[in-house]
Amino acid sequence: MDTRSVKGLSLGTCSSCGKRTPIYFRRYSGVKLCSTCFKEDFVKRVRRTISRYGLFRYDDRIVVAVSGGKDSLVLLKILYEIEQDFPKSELLAVLIDEGIDSYRLDGLRTSREIARILNIELHETSFKDLYGFTLGEVVKSGIAEKLKLNPCTICGILRRKALVTVARKLRATVIATAHTLDDIVQTYLLNLLRGEKNLRPIGLRREVENIIPRVAPLRLTPQRELALYAYLEGIPFQSRTCPYTHESMRDEIRNFLTLYDYKYTGSLYAFLNMFERILGKIPQPAEVNRCEICGEPTDRRICRACEIVLSIRSLLKN
Repeated sequence: MDTRSVKGLSLGTCSSCGKRTPIYFRRYSGVKLCSTCFKEDFVKRVRRTISRYGLFRYDDRIVVAVSGGKDSLVLLKILYEIEQDFPKSELLAVLIDEGIDSYRLDGLRTSREIARILNIELHETSFKDLYGFTLGEVVKSGIAEKLKLNPCTICGILRRKALVTVARKLRATVIATAHTLDDIVQTYLLNLLRGEKNLRPIGLRREVENIIPRVAPLRLTPQRELALYAYLEGIPFQSRTCPYTHESMRDEIRNFLTLYDYKYTGSLYAFLNMFERILGKIPQPAEVNRCEICGEPTDRRICRACEIVLSIRSLLKN
């Protein structure tokens, strides 16, 4: 038996196959996995997540939001494998170019290559095509500062809007995003800190007339395990990071939760389960309010995305 150790931990053999040397120790469960068993377990967890929450139907037309980063490409690859078992389903990929100088170029190249290998249609569009401006133009012109919005806020809201717009054109029945366990918990915490009123479960299928549901098949997958899976499968890591990341409130929450979960292992799962149990007891409105401009669901008269687009266009004219 191999008894090599890491930081005093005897590796022994894989907890699953009992044969190979483990490469990963899952601290919150005490399980040690070799590379083969880790990859198999990773995919099984995504399958269980889809089944547990009823994220897909057997005949869905699924649009996967890709960016060229490891998270979205891992999701695309795994959904491609899973959907082979469902011949009536269709899988498409959509990439939104925000227009952040050279940052998106790596992602574009990688997404095109992976989509080609998997023989998946990749549909590309941009903020420039949809809104008439790029994020880079909005930031460099000082408009973001005038609106008192950081670039990540503008980007996140308009990316979601763009994704829905393209998904409607493609007649999608569901949108799949690569939000991990870490992302979901970060968003819940951010919404609480911002004082959001109408909190709803994130990444779960919600069937409402004329609304394309958005689901997160990786919602029970920790970010560090996704990174390891991407490495083992040879999925490229984006060489450039977004230049605006350090300006976001999410970045601070991300750093805090990463350290907290490392110190108190399993905290992210505990928070997710507790928070969603609470949300499950809150009655959701029977009727959905619609934006007066685009018709998408919103808690406002005009949705935040349309409001931002109108404000930016107005300032660009001046």
